[in-house]
Amino acid sequence: MNTATSRHPAISINTLCLAPARFDHCAVQVARLGAAAISPTIDDVAGYGVAKSAHLLRDNELAIATLTHRAFGFATREDCNAARKRLSHTIDMAHALSAPTITFTTGGRGDLTWPEAAERFAAAIAPCAELARQAGVKLSLEPTSHLYADASIAHRLTDTIALVRAAGIHLGIDIFACWFDSDIDRAIADGAGDAALVQVSDYAPGDRALPCRAVPGDGMARLDRLIPQIHAAGFQGYYDIEIFGPRIADEGATTALARAITQLAALIPNA
Repeated sequence: MNTATSRHPAISINTLCLAPARFDHCAVQVARLGAAAISPTIDDVAGYGVAKSAHLLRDNELAIATLTHRAFGFATREDCNAARKRLSHTIDMAHALSAPTITFTTGGRGDLTWPEAAERFAAAIAPCAELARQAGVKLSLEPTSHLYADASIAHRLTDTIALVRAAGIHLGIDIFACWFDSDIDRAIADGAGDAALVQVSDYAPGDRALPCRAVPGDGMARLDRLIPQIHAAGFQGYYDIEIFGPRIADEGATTALARAITQLAALIPNA
């Protein structure tokens, strides 16, 4: 196993990259690959146990970059009530594990227009935003593909920035979802300095169906330009590798992740 001092201090690996396994197996694999942090789902941690997970992380000298919570939910009153209860539980979990961030999407908007949905989302998440502030945890809202419109109203990075500012939460930048935005340079300059997390993958020309993420540096997302821009804007958190799909399966996750760490590390200034 690599020692903690040999791991890249700004790189984490999301467990969504790995074959389904118990959290202890995932943690050992991430440590061996050479990342300083891991990003589990809440199901990973709940299935293994919060207290056991805390010991596991210490034993493997790993930090948590973020907890993946998935969708919030706000379209109806029932959605709001259930979503607040679930997110409150995740905030408690994050606090217990010293996880700095929780990554999530808004949930779908139902029959609401986008402005109506944005206003309702901000109001719905307000109690959880305050609870997270008290716990010292950042709620990190990420943009996602429009093909996940049933799980989010945040797709362009500019729209995501507007939502997090209205809701009093934090920005997550999933580059795969927004690298092609027409105003991506301006959005990075505007929001990256306050971002809680950056998730990194690439897009290979010709891929037409999700999931289709590629190893950073293998595609056309111009990470060689975007990563330094994010750094220059003041981002100081983890760059979370999140790669999965047929290309990764064909190469093998372990080999692909090892290349991803090497190629991403070369893009992070002052690495």
